[in-house]
Amino acid sequence: MKKKLLLIETEMQGPGGHYLDNLLESFFFFRNDFTIHAVLNKMFDAKGTFVPDDLNVHKILERNNFEKKENKFLHYVFELWFFLKGILSSIFLIPHFVIQKNFLNYINALISNRFILPRYFSEIYFFLKKNNFTGKDHIFFQTTRNKHMSLANFLVRIEKQIPKIHLRILYTPIERKFGGFYFFLNKIKFFLNNKIYLYVLTKKNFDIFQAKLNSSNGIFLSNIPWVFFKRTNHKSHKTVGYMGDARVNRGFNFLPKIIKELNNLSKDFKFIIQYSKVNKDVKDTSDELLNLAKSNSNVTVYLKYMDYKEFRDTLQKIDIMPILHNADEINLGNPSTIYSSITHQIPMTLPSNLKYMKDVLVHKSYEEADDIDEIIKKIDLIKNNYESYLVSARKNSEILLKLFNEDPLKKNIN
Repeated sequence: MKKKLLLIETEMQGPGGHYLDNLLESFFFFRNDFTIHAVLNKMFDAKGTFVPDDLNVHKILERNNFEKKENKFLHYVFELWFFLKGILSSIFLIPHFVIQKNFLNYINALISNRFILPRYFSEIYFFLKKNNFTGKDHIFFQTTRNKHMSLANFLVRIEKQIPKIHLRILYTPIERKFGGFYFFLNKIKFFLNNKIYLYVLTKKNFDIFQAKLNSSNGIFLSNIPWVFFKRTNHKSHKTVGYMGDARVNRGFNFLPKIIKELNNLSKDFKFIIQYSKVNKDVKDTSDELLNLAKSNSNVTVYLKYMDYKEFRDTLQKIDIMPILHNADEINLGNPSTIYSSITHQIPMTLPSNLKYMKDVLVHKSYEEADDIDEIIKKIDLIKNNYESYLVSARKNSEILLKLFNEDPLKKNIN
């Protein structure tokens, strides 16, 4: 009988952004070894986007549907309601844990959590019980927030048969004087590498957590899993791509010039540009791209959100991916475009002095370029010597696949 894995994504309301994609990547990465359940909030609406039929989705969590930046008053009203509801729930749960002969552990968990019942505790705890999760199974928080740190701290103190808890931190947590992420990080330190495991995507966060705990025990540098694709080289033309947010700092405004200049160099170029939102900083560029697509059949613009399947199907059509961010932004972040290019064996242009992913980009599947004229020349160079760059891209993809298979996340969730 397969072990069970619970994927938790509490705040996601729809398919926009990377949250659903990351959850699906985890599903595909682990589905051969586990029976997988995904717990989401009640407001989640897939909106017709791709969700695998064999993924067990449970919409049981109640989230605050008012974002603070959009409606601060109602946001705090609902936060107050959740707080009061937590106090009442903590009292109502006392008979249950008395009957279960687990009252002392429950009180200990409450004390460690400042006598506050964590958000989502009741739903998650009774879901685990109903579905017969044991200490041999696993819980994976896809995107860890402060409330999830609190919940992990609470769950791990309740009983020994709680599954192992894995927390992935996507961003650098904010320092707070009272409570918050680092408060609970200190609380769970005695359970790290035993019942709780932390995963960070950047060396920066690894160093911060290590300094906070004065130890690296239970903290792991990890990657977000991706599906891999084997690329062939049978097309006479080469398609240059851009996928993701339309932002100035991602080089979006350079795209019209890149398209025009490359078209002047060769008629063997095609272009696929995908983005879903347009703000005022890129409005003129977006309009220009849409006009280019109308007048040039070699230019395709998808001004829409792409779900998991459509996004990866489109990646398979792209032969060259210019990465137009600057090196500093990439080194501090986690640009998924580089991941997707490596996993889909796409040669790239990259900014010089890039440190990010250089442990994977061992073979020359890319060219370095910083200004637009140089980027255009390097794209043309890759096109004219494509087989050589593709061979290297395949090798780099194999390196990343090996890293994924040896990733601490993969080893710890077993």
